[in-house]
Amino acid sequence: MADQERLGSSSVEQLKVSPEQAKEQRERVREKLEREQNPNRQAEQMESAKSDIEKQFQNEKKNTVRQPKQISSARTPIKKATKQAKEAEYKKTMKTIQKDMSPASRTFSKVIHNPVVEATSEVAGKTVARPAALLAGSLSALILVSIVYAVAKYFGYVLSGAEWIAAFIIGWAIGLIVDWVRVALLGHRAGPA
Repeated sequence: MADQERLGSSSVEQLKVSPEQAKEQRERVREKLEREQNPNRQAEQMESAKSDIEKQFQNEKKNTVRQPKQISSARTPIKKATKQAKEAEYKKTMKTIQKDMSPASRTFSKVIHNPVVEATSEVAGKTVARPAALLAGSLSALILVSIVYAVAKYFGYVLSGAEWIAAFIIGWAIGLIVDWVRVALLGHRAGPA
């Protein structure tokens, strides 16, 4: 019995704890029970913590004053290409491309890309060789020569061959006049036709 009293008194002494320690121990036991009872609770706490952090980040971001970017004076301004630089680059590109061509193609390319031929082609393309005029000339040649051929066949006339050229020139002139009037009325909106 003495042993039991001694055991009892020592266990009672061991059980004597401060109220703060008891409170902490109670909290630990409560948390442990909650974790065991509700395993989804941890996921909810994690999500809650994440959302709190995101809110704080957004608040920090709003409170931060944006500083305008400083333009570096060390930058060099972009220079516009001069006419000589453009011509040099054009010649370099042409030589590179022509190097890979067959000899016949290379010769033809050199003739076509001759500055005099290019300038003439540009002028002709902007004036007499307009696509609308060429289309009108071709269509009128087809239609007029078909009619002339049918009439000549019916009445027994022989055609000389100049009908195609004459019909094309008539259609081309009409197409060119219509195209110039269209460009004059609509201006740059008329397009390249």
